Amino acid sequence: MLLLTGLTLVFVGYNSQIIAYILPLALKEWNLTPVMAGSMASYGFFGLMFGAIAFGMASDRIGRKKILLLAVAIFSIFNGIAFFAPNFLVFCILRFLCGLGLGGALTLTITLISEFAPARIRAKILTAAVGGFTFGWAIAALVAMAFIPSFGWRIVLVIGFLPVFFIPVLNAYLPESVRFLAGKKQYKEAIKEIKRVERMAGFQEIHWTSDNLSQSSPQTQGRFRELFSSGLTLMTILLWLTYLFNMIALYGLATWLPQLLVKAGFSLVKSYSYAMVQAIGASAGGFLLGCLMDAFGRKPGLSLTYLLGGFSVLLFGAVSSNIALYIAGAAIGVFIVSAPNALHVVCSETYPTHIRSTGIGWAHASGRVGSILGPILGGILQMAGLSFKQFFIIFAIPCFICMVLILLYRVNVRGDALETISVKLKSSEQ
Repeated sequence: MLLLTGLTLVFVGYNSQIIAYILPLALKEWNLTPVMAGSMASYGFFGLMFGAIAFGMASDRIGRKKILLLAVAIFSIFNGIAFFAPNFLVFCILRFLCGLGLGGALTLTITLISEFAPARIRAKILTAAVGGFTFGWAIAALVAMAFIPSFGWRIVLVIGFLPVFFIPVLNAYLPESVRFLAGKKQYKEAIKEIKRVERMAGFQEIHWTSDNLSQSSPQTQGRFRELFSSGLTLMTILLWLTYLFNMIALYGLATWLPQLLVKAGFSLVKSYSYAMVQAIGASAGGFLLGCLMDAFGRKPGLSLTYLLGGFSVLLFGAVSSNIALYIAGAAIGVFIVSAPNALHVVCSETYPTHIRSTGIGWAHASGRVGSILGPILGGILQMAGLSFKQFFIIFAIPCFICMVLILLYRVNVRGDALETISVKLKSSEQ
């Protein structure tokens, strides 16, 4: 499960972030203003937003696996077709369609892994899997450094088509969520998945019956309004705001970092290497944060991460030497780029099974509003003539806002079963 979901998210991360390495060259080829270039990235994030909602809600009705396979097919195909985009407008439309699949794939891999992970190590497992997303950013940087100087920026879009060949592997080995099947009273299918997992893991098969899977309160058909039901209203609002401000900082920085460093006098390839350091730091930092969250709970780990992340952004804007920039860039990766990995843990634990994908999808959608606003805000700040240092001061503010929001979360989860967390949240608002 960890390998399959992690690899899927490597592909999602690559296709999501490759736009940052295309942007400086496309800006010149199509004579774009900084705001137009920022909007080019934002079209994909629009797709991510709608894809997270639509695919998330569909999976709560149809199933996690089928919708995930469809999402992977969509983002692979449309990213590959973008190679042939003749102009800015066509490219933006194709990036929007690609984004639909990216948003769905991100939402559903998080849902699937959270519904299989053991309670005591759920944060470790989820952050390790979602670390594939930020590792995909590092792969995007490596590919950009290796191919763009010789073959131009379009070649990296062709490479983004390759995940379509991974779909048969997912279909063959990825199990459907047993929690989902049991909640829909599809006990025969649920037992079939359990037995398949037992065989793959080399466990001795157990005689399962529907009595092992039946739930005390049958699941209802999930609806959007249930995200604001008793015990969930405040957490839904807090999660949406945390995702929003986190993504404003993350994508405002990630989209414009190569261009900012080129503007500051660094070579284009060297600017890619800074972004790669951030991505590698994020993959490692996300897992370390998962370990902290399993040991001490979600709130202490996340609030400390956002505090240190804000200071890391300030530090990046203040340093000038190569070594200091690499250190500050790695710190941003560890504390800012990795933060959504840990936030996904909280989000997946907040909602019950019958609306889990819906809840995750809408939370991601709120984050995508931030990922749309971040690049545009970065373009506006550059057109306003802000200095390198001032740019990073502005983008440190959302990090500190996230820290405050985390402190307002109703419960501090640590080692709780998914069903237990729902009970705790309901009692917290009574």
